[in-house]
Amino acid sequence: MSRIGEWIARSRYLILLIGALLLVPSVIGFFKTRVNYDLLSYLPDSLETIKGQDIMVDEFGMGAFTMIIVEGMDERDIGDLADKIADIDHVEKVLWHGSLIDLSVPLELLPKRLREGLVRGDATLIIAFLDDTTSSDKSMDAVKEMRRIVGEKCFVSGMTGIVADIADLCMKELPVYVVIAAILSFLVLELTTESFIVPFFFPAKHRHIDPL
Repeated sequence: MSRIGEWIARSRYLILLIGALLLVPSVIGFFKTRVNYDLLSYLPDSLETIKGQDIMVDEFGMGAFTMIIVEGMDERDIGDLADKIADIDHVEKVLWHGSLIDLSVPLELLPKRLREGLVRGDATLIIAFLDDTTSSDKSMDAVKEMRRIVGEKCFVSGMTGIVADIADLCMKELPVYVVIAAILSFLVLELTTESFIVPFFFPAKHRHIDPL
């Protein structure tokens, strides 16, 4: 063990160089590796949920949807907002009460159940159907673009929105977790070793070692 320790102390610059070189592929792998946030991908294909989603994508071209709640906005402005959402990539269709009847027609002519499902007080529901699965990158990018367009005046919800929120939260908190883990690891090494950083600063004494 003493020979190994002396070799490590003498070769500290080589070890540091190798460690620095190994960081390059590690950083590349970190940014290139995609985190899978699709909870449905972990479920077996035999489940009804998976079968239903596959049918929606293959047969109807719509595998996910997201809901936008608009409050206190004029119907004309809501229509303009719905048109902007419809122009977003991977948005297949947008549904709101203005797509069912002309805005000149009184809202009361809609069936009560449908009317109450789309309009409550000064709040209006817009449903955007997406052409990909719930947790795909394309769907999450579409939701992010919706939030950029609607700003703070509207609320974007649905499973895809939840997955996008989880992804954003994880990416924001990941550096904090890494720093905490590094500090705790350093403290453990300091408490369990006699000397942790001395070999990096002080060269070991060179002694003649008998090969026999």
